[in-house]
Amino acid sequence: MRIGIIGSDDRAMAIGRLLRDGGHQVTFGDPGAKDRAQRAAMTVGTRAQTPYDQAMCSDLVLFAIPREEVDRAVVALGSSADAIIVDAVAGERGNGRFSGAEMLARKLNSNSVVRALINMPQSGANVPICGDDPNAKVLVEQALRASGCLTTDRGPLANSIELESPAIAA
Repeated sequence: MRIGIIGSDDRAMAIGRLLRDGGHQVTFGDPGAKDRAQRAAMTVGTRAQTPYDQAMCSDLVLFAIPREEVDRAVVALGSSADAIIVDAVAGERGNGRFSGAEMLARKLNSNSVVRALINMPQSGANVPICGDDPNAKVLVEQALRASGCLTTDRGPLANSIELESPAIAA
Protein backbone atom coordinates (compact mmCIF):
# COMPACT_ATOMS: atom_id res chain seq x y z
CA MET A 1 0.00 0.00 0.00
CA ARG A 2 1.21 3.54 -0.72
CA ILE A 3 1.11 5.65 2.43
CA GLY A 4 2.06 9.31 2.65
CA ILE A 5 2.91 10.61 6.09
CA ILE A 6 2.52 14.32 6.65
CA GLY A 7 4.91 15.09 9.45
CA SER A 8 8.58 14.71 10.15
CA ASP A 9 9.06 14.59 13.91
CA ASP A 10 10.16 11.55 15.92
CA ARG A 11 6.59 10.23 16.23
CA ALA A 12 5.97 10.56 12.47
CA MET A 13 9.23 8.73 11.77
CA ALA A 14 8.32 5.94 14.23
CA ILE A 15 4.96 5.52 12.48
CA GLY A 16 6.76 5.54 9.13
CA ARG A 17 9.16 2.80 10.27
CA LEU A 18 6.27 0.68 11.51
CA LEU A 19 4.40 0.99 8.22
CA ARG A 20 7.53 0.52 6.10
CA ASP A 21 8.38 -2.63 8.06
CA GLY A 22 4.84 -3.82 7.28
CA GLY A 23 5.73 -3.77 3.59
CA HIS A 24 4.15 -0.43 2.69
CA GLN A 25 5.64 2.21 0.38
CA VAL A 26 5.99 5.19 2.71
CA THR A 27 6.74 8.80 1.84
CA PHE A 28 7.22 11.83 4.08
CA GLY A 29 5.93 15.33 3.46
CA ASP A 30 6.08 18.39 5.64
CA PRO A 31 4.05 21.45 4.64
CA GLY A 32 6.33 23.69 6.70
CA ALA A 33 9.78 22.53 5.57
CA LYS A 34 10.79 20.34 2.65
CA ASP A 35 14.21 19.76 4.25
CA ARG A 36 12.62 18.22 7.37
CA ALA A 37 10.63 15.82 5.19
CA GLN A 38 13.80 14.87 3.33
CA ARG A 39 15.66 14.27 6.61
CA ALA A 40 12.80 12.12 7.94
CA ALA A 41 12.68 10.11 4.72
CA MET A 42 16.44 9.58 4.73
CA THR A 43 16.39 8.54 8.40
CA VAL A 44 13.62 6.00 7.83
CA GLY A 45 14.92 4.81 4.47
CA THR A 46 12.05 6.05 2.32
CA ARG A 47 11.60 9.15 0.18
CA ALA A 48 10.16 12.63 0.51
CA GLN A 49 7.23 13.99 -1.48
CA THR A 50 5.18 17.16 -1.34
CA PRO A 51 1.87 16.79 0.52
CA TYR A 52 0.06 17.53 -2.74
CA ASP A 53 1.88 14.67 -4.52
CA GLN A 54 1.20 12.41 -1.55
CA ALA A 55 -2.51 13.14 -1.85
CA MET A 56 -2.45 12.36 -5.56
CA CYS A 57 -0.32 9.18 -5.39
CA SER A 58 -1.11 7.53 -2.04
CA ASP A 59 -3.82 5.14 -0.90
CA LEU A 60 -3.65 6.62 2.59
CA VAL A 61 -2.37 10.01 3.75
CA LEU A 62 -1.61 10.00 7.44
CA PHE A 63 -1.50 13.27 9.39
CA ALA A 64 1.17 12.84 12.11
CA ILE A 65 1.60 16.49 13.00
CA PRO A 66 0.65 18.73 15.91
CA ARG A 67 -2.95 19.97 15.76
CA GLU A 68 -1.79 23.56 15.17
CA GLU A 69 -0.19 22.51 11.84
CA VAL A 70 -3.34 20.90 10.41
CA ASP A 71 -4.58 23.96 8.50
CA ARG A 72 -1.24 24.38 6.72
CA ALA A 73 -1.27 20.67 5.81
CA VAL A 74 -4.83 20.87 4.46
CA VAL A 75 -3.82 23.78 2.20
CA ALA A 76 -0.70 21.88 1.06
CA LEU A 77 -2.81 18.83 0.13
CA GLY A 78 -4.99 20.78 -2.25
CA SER A 79 -8.64 20.17 -2.96
CA SER A 80 -8.36 17.13 -5.19
CA ALA A 81 -7.17 14.55 -2.68
CA ASP A 82 -8.62 11.13 -3.41
CA ALA A 83 -6.65 9.33 -0.73
CA ILE A 84 -8.16 8.19 2.52
CA ILE A 85 -7.02 10.53 5.28
CA VAL A 86 -5.85 9.07 8.57
CA ASP A 87 -5.99 11.52 11.47
CA ALA A 88 -3.13 10.48 13.75
CA VAL A 89 -2.71 14.06 14.94
CA ALA A 90 -1.35 14.51 18.42
CA GLY A 91 -3.05 17.18 20.46
CA GLU A 92 -6.15 18.45 22.09
CA ARG A 93 -9.80 17.99 21.23
CA GLY A 94 -11.58 19.96 18.59
CA ASN A 95 -13.77 22.90 19.40
CA GLY A 96 -15.91 21.20 22.04
CA ARG A 97 -18.72 20.54 19.58
CA PHE A 98 -16.75 18.45 17.11
CA SER A 99 -13.67 16.28 17.51
CA GLY A 100 -10.48 17.30 15.78
CA ALA A 101 -11.03 14.44 13.31
CA GLU A 102 -14.53 15.69 12.48
CA MET A 103 -13.16 19.20 11.96
CA LEU A 104 -10.48 17.77 9.65
CA ALA A 105 -13.16 15.91 7.65
CA ARG A 106 -15.10 19.15 7.29
CA LYS A 107 -12.01 21.10 6.17
CA LEU A 108 -11.26 18.44 3.56
CA ASN A 109 -14.94 17.99 2.66
CA SER A 110 -14.39 14.25 2.95
CA ASN A 111 -16.24 11.33 4.47
CA SER A 112 -13.08 9.24 4.14
CA VAL A 113 -11.32 10.47 7.27
CA VAL A 114 -10.41 7.81 9.81
CA ARG A 115 -9.13 8.66 13.28
CA ALA A 116 -6.43 6.20 14.25
CA LEU A 117 -4.79 6.88 17.57
CA ILE A 118 -1.28 5.58 17.05
CA ASN A 119 0.22 6.38 20.43
CA MET A 120 2.76 3.58 20.49
CA PRO A 121 3.92 2.96 16.92
CA GLN A 122 5.16 -0.56 17.39
CA SER A 123 4.18 -4.01 16.26
CA GLY A 124 1.61 -5.52 18.60
CA ALA A 125 0.08 -2.17 19.55
CA ASN A 126 -3.71 -1.95 19.72
CA VAL A 127 -4.85 1.00 17.63
CA PRO A 128 -8.41 2.26 18.17
CA ILE A 129 -10.01 3.64 15.02
CA CYS A 130 -13.14 5.67 14.26
CA GLY A 131 -14.66 6.60 10.93
CA ASP A 132 -17.85 6.97 8.95
CA ASP A 133 -16.72 5.29 5.72
CA PRO A 134 -16.62 1.49 6.23
CA ASN A 135 -14.33 0.98 3.22
CA ALA A 136 -11.87 3.58 4.52
CA LYS A 137 -11.80 1.89 7.92
CA VAL A 138 -11.12 -1.49 6.29
CA LEU A 139 -8.17 -0.07 4.34
CA VAL A 140 -6.70 1.53 7.49
CA GLU A 141 -7.18 -1.76 9.38
CA GLN A 142 -5.40 -3.67 6.60
CA ALA A 143 -2.45 -1.26 6.64
CA LEU A 144 -2.09 -1.49 10.40
CA ARG A 145 -2.54 -5.27 10.57
CA ALA A 146 0.10 -5.76 7.86
CA SER A 147 2.41 -3.81 10.19
CA GLY A 148 1.67 -6.14 13.11
CA CYS A 149 -0.84 -3.92 14.92
CA LEU A 150 -4.23 -4.88 16.25
CA THR A 151 -7.18 -2.57 15.70
CA THR A 152 -10.30 -1.86 17.69
CA ASP A 153 -13.24 -0.30 15.85
CA ARG A 154 -14.61 2.44 18.09
CA GLY A 155 -17.49 3.36 15.79
CA PRO A 156 -18.27 6.52 13.82
CA LEU A 157 -15.99 9.53 13.52
CA ALA A 158 -18.07 11.37 16.14
CA ASN A 159 -16.70 8.91 18.71
CA SER A 160 -13.15 10.03 17.95
CA ILE A 161 -13.43 12.74 20.59
CA GLU A 162 -12.95 9.90 23.10
CA LEU A 163 -9.53 9.23 21.52
CA GLU A 164 -8.33 12.80 21.77
CA SER A 165 -6.60 14.41 24.71
CA PRO A 166 -8.88 16.67 26.72
CA ALA A 167 -8.50 20.37 26.03
CA ILE A 168 -6.58 22.26 28.67
CA ALA A 169 -8.58 25.06 30.23
CA ALA A 170 -6.95 28.46 29.90
